[in-house]
Amino acid sequence: MFNLLKKTTLAAVIAATAALAAPKPLTVWIMPNGASPQEKLEQRLEIFTKRTGIPTKVEVLDWGVAWSRISQALDGKLDAPDVLQLGTTWIPYFASRKEIKPLNGWLKDIQPERFVPVSWNTTHIDADTVIYSVPWFIDVRPLLANKRIFKKNGLTKESVSTYEGFREALKKINASDESLDDGLKVHAYAFPGKSDWNILHNFAPWVWSNGGSFLEKDSTGKWHSNILSKNTLKGIESYLKFILDSLVSTDFLQLNTSQVTQRFNNGELAFIVNTTDVVMQTRFDGAMGGLAEARLGQDSVMVLPFPRGSTGSVSFIGGSNLAIPSSCKRSEAKDLLLFLIEDENLDAYTKQIGLLPSSKKVLEAWSEDEDYKELVKSLETGRAYVSIPEWGELEQLLVNMFSNVWDHMEIPSLYSVDKLYEMFSQYSHEIDRRLNYQATDVMTLAEFKEIWSAEKKDINRNVSIDENDIKKAVVEDNLKKAPFVFIAIVILSFLINFARKRKK
Repeated sequence: MFNLLKKTTLAAVIAATAALAAPKPLTVWIMPNGASPQEKLEQRLEIFTKRTGIPTKVEVLDWGVAWSRISQALDGKLDAPDVLQLGTTWIPYFASRKEIKPLNGWLKDIQPERFVPVSWNTTHIDADTVIYSVPWFIDVRPLLANKRIFKKNGLTKESVSTYEGFREALKKINASDESLDDGLKVHAYAFPGKSDWNILHNFAPWVWSNGGSFLEKDSTGKWHSNILSKNTLKGIESYLKFILDSLVSTDFLQLNTSQVTQRFNNGELAFIVNTTDVVMQTRFDGAMGGLAEARLGQDSVMVLPFPRGSTGSVSFIGGSNLAIPSSCKRSEAKDLLLFLIEDENLDAYTKQIGLLPSSKKVLEAWSEDEDYKELVKSLETGRAYVSIPEWGELEQLLVNMFSNVWDHMEIPSLYSVDKLYEMFSQYSHEIDRRLNYQATDVMTLAEFKEIWSAEKKDINRNVSIDENDIKKAVVEDNLKKAPFVFIAIVILSFLINFARKRKK
């Protein structure tokens, strides 16, 4: 009995000692990047554990709660992870609060020259030399097309390369009046409407491709609202005209990104502007979270450059970086961060989630794939939001503004240029207030109307009209006039007869 107790005690001591000797897991917080994000990252981290002997733990935060959870953790209200994923636009805010670690001392190991410039520019606060994060993957949003519908309508890459050409393509597809075998109608193009979290990302490329911007620096280097500028308004109106000209149904303004994407995946839409993970998903079967068996997988997807505006083709670029909380005391966190940004790991992980790796070398290899070649090329002219601490709250203001715009436009007959000016002016003023900027040259309603009507004429002038559409319009116009012509003839006949009777 004594020996048994002795052995049990010894075993317990050995187990306790082993437990104390075992290293504590390094924790990583990520968001739901692609299908099965936790499983895919854990597969890579098994290599790290074999290499270092340090276990890891991955926790996935839903995008809807990520900001709140991360804010509380970095503020000390919750236990913080050792390494975490942050959206590129979140970096300046947490950096300005000193809640993520400066990484300048590790730049020799990180090697900034390895990364794409547009991605590396998101690692710090604007005009600051302190680096607070490292690029992980890139979210670039080109024009995606259903290849079957695209080819069926005789379209080419060149024919949709401009804004005007893209509009003509939408007209052609809508006029084809195609329905799928289950009766669902094929629409040319759709985008989510009010209150969707992607709403600003959807407006941005149309604004940028026309030389506009949401914010601008003055001659003294101060940021201010640029909504009420000619080029920005031109970009906004070019996007609104998809609804105003009935190229996109107002019904879609009730949908969110997920619902619109599902329509595209189901073969109901010819075009969509969205994240590129759908390209990779068409190459995996359903068991792996892919779309190979879905309609889009059968029809195939094409990657096209964003339609050129007056100043070029500019895609939206976002993505995520990796950072270390300032409260982290473990030196091994650096090893984990450096492991995750190794070319081999960037290549393997981004292939799983379908977004672009941030490494130039890896992207060079990806360019051998025809679809990804187009995506990599778009990084040269793509654009990200400005890296300032205030951007988070300003982005929400802009989301609210464009949500109100779509809300106003749901009933086209109530469309009012005066109302648009009122909204743009209100939010422009609020943005300047948040930036502590005193605007001195504010656009008047008369100036706004002059620009808005001028842009409308320019767009109409650039769009060719189908001859059949002209004939149809003439017939409809004549039919509208017919009752009035008939009444005029009756009245004229009565007057003539009345005059004749008086002569008799």
